Amino acid sequence: MIINKKVIVLILIIALGVITWMYFSNSGIVGRSNENVFFFSCPDGVEIKIIYGQDAESALLSIKGKEYKLNQAISASGARYANEDETVIFWEHQGEAMVEMDGEIIYQGCSLKE
Repeated sequence: MIINKKVIVLILIIALGVITWMYFSNSGIVGRSNENVFFFSCPDGVEIKIIYGQDAESALLSIKGKEYKLNQAISASGARYANEDETVIFWEHQGEAMVEMDGEIIYQGCSLKE
């Protein structure tokens, strides 16, 4: 029995889709509701979008078309999220946010949009 190449490609695409869905559903990002999505406006006009996972242990940070998967990190106050090696850090406290990349504060004084 010879399987058509199109069928094999279709099966691979479906399998890849399932694996991707499983990865993001385990991160708490898939299945999010709009109440977990927040926008911050920075003084230089840049908009930051942060989507908190349902468990609040993960977040997806979007800046200028780039996305960063972050995990909750230790913070004395406010909400602090960072990637594994802490080269990308998002910190929010009382409606004001800042973003640090590679040890340098890139955006600060960003205000929560209502």
